[in-house]
Amino acid sequence: MSKALSEHILALNPPQGDGPKLRSYPAIARYYHENGNKDRAIELVELAIKSLDGPEPIPEQRKQHLLRNWLQTLANYKGEKVCYGAHCAVPHLEGAKARSEEEER
Repeated sequence: MSKALSEHILALNPPQGDGPKLRSYPAIARYYHENGNKDRAIELVELAIKSLDGPEPIPEQRKQHLLRNWLQTLANYKGEKVCYGAHCAVPHLEGAKARSEEEER
């Protein structure tokens, strides 16, 4: 059911769109990541990050908060340092450890 709901949300809010609807993408990305579709999860988080520079104004404090959180999520999913503009994040130890354990399997 979760997969069907995630796909339905994405169908209603296609990735080529802009604005606040993309802010739901990190939550959907979490579903994909937890179910092993890491490439799709990474794609959705990257789209959400890019949406922050869209035409719809976002208060700067809120934008910075979202950017920090989403960059951290992206770094954890990729298992490497990621940057967007002047902001960077490195994976948390738990994320990096989980990734290495998966790679060992």
